[in-house]
Amino acid sequence: MTRVPIWHSVQEVPADLGATAVSIGNYDGVHRGHRFVLDQLRRHADARSLAPVALTFWPHPRHVMGDPARTPLLTGHEDRDRLLLLAGMHGVLDLEFTLDFAQHSPEDFVRIFLVEGLGAECIVLGEDALFGRANSGDIRTMRSLGESLGFEVVTVDELGPEGTGSGRISSSGIRRDLLEGEVRVANEALGRLHTVTDVVHHGFRRGRELGFPTANLGPHPAGLIPADGVYAGFLTVTEQAPAHLGVTPLAGAPATISIGTNPTFEPDGAPERTVEAYVHGAHDLDLYGDTVRLEFVEYQRPTLKFDSVEALVEQMARDVEVTRRTLAAETSRRESAD
Repeated sequence: MTRVPIWHSVQEVPADLGATAVSIGNYDGVHRGHRFVLDQLRRHADARSLAPVALTFWPHPRHVMGDPARTPLLTGHEDRDRLLLLAGMHGVLDLEFTLDFAQHSPEDFVRIFLVEGLGAECIVLGEDALFGRANSGDIRTMRSLGESLGFEVVTVDELGPEGTGSGRISSSGIRRDLLEGEVRVANEALGRLHTVTDVVHHGFRRGRELGFPTANLGPHPAGLIPADGVYAGFLTVTEQAPAHLGVTPLAGAPATISIGTNPTFEPDGAPERTVEAYVHGAHDLDLYGDTVRLEFVEYQRPTLKFDSVEALVEQMARDVEVTRRTLAAETSRRESAD
């Protein structure tokens, strides 16, 4: 049986994990700045023959301590942990953040979860790191605890926008870019394509009637929904519905993605924004019940209201052609980078 290296309590941490090097954070988006820190964590761990581990939380502390609407998350729970493992972590201690959990003093947090729970011999964090009740612990607290509890503290620089250390790549900045439709800018800071994941739901079937059948996500997918508009992207089936097992799942299929309230059919705006993706050439595709991941490459145009269905269909055909050119350029860029 394969051991899944994601643990939700210290009791789940394998006894044979050995001593660790640990970094602490929310890691929303697991962006280039996060991965820069995690890369340094891995280097320090390798130099000391330690296992690199990320300690993180769910829900996001700001969702528990404040208003969730003020901090829409870039990535869903499972995607965040998956990206941490892809960044080279030997394990992820993913702790449930509650009001009671937030009452741990800095000393108890470090002793219970880092030292006793993970066997940490090296803690890697930024100079401005805060932890414990009311964020009362800082880097000086951690160094003092390291001296008394027997672990090393290593501080790391943060990655600037151009990799120079100047400025800072932040989850909040990426959120702002996505909410303004600046997908290219956000992707550069993420170091990957922004993704949204959900189960495919039944829609109004308008796309099928117009010759562009779409995979419709639910109203609350995992991952931040960018600004309304039409985007070039890719669709991948990450989990198939039981009825589709045995069918080769789509992976990186070219897709034109639409986000908005369908003003052509809903003059006053639909009750909720929709996210739907037309997979190029897939006129008979059945994805209902499948879990899909949409990757956003580039914003193409705003959501528009058309005077007729014929005008909408003509524009959709143009959108697909723009997407084809955009994705061809993206694929060429990736191949050149490889």
